[in-house]
Amino acid sequence: MNSSPEPLLVRRDQLPLLNGFVAPRTATETVVETIWRAALHMDCVGVTDHYLDLGGDSFLAAIIFSMIAEAFGVEIPMAILAESPTIADLAAKIDQFRRGG
Repeated sequence: MNSSPEPLLVRRDQLPLLNGFVAPRTATETVVETIWRAALHMDCVGVTDHYLDLGGDSFLAAIIFSMIAEAFGVEIPMAILAESPTIADLAAKIDQFRRGG
């Protein structure tokens, strides 16, 4: 009879929840998250992470907004990043622009 405890099984997809990570919740957030990961060369970006805290700068913002224009077919001014510095905020603005607002 083995009296050693059962090994702790940790699901990798649940780990981000332990440190405040918020995964994309909408299709727009998912696309924007993919764009940010590519531009910032990161494996994981939460939708509430602040762009500047992730090392973002104006050069990368230009790349990101170019990719957003290509992905969504909308031209959004880069100045929006100052008032919408998270994926969640930016995705909401993109959806607003796509609706014509």
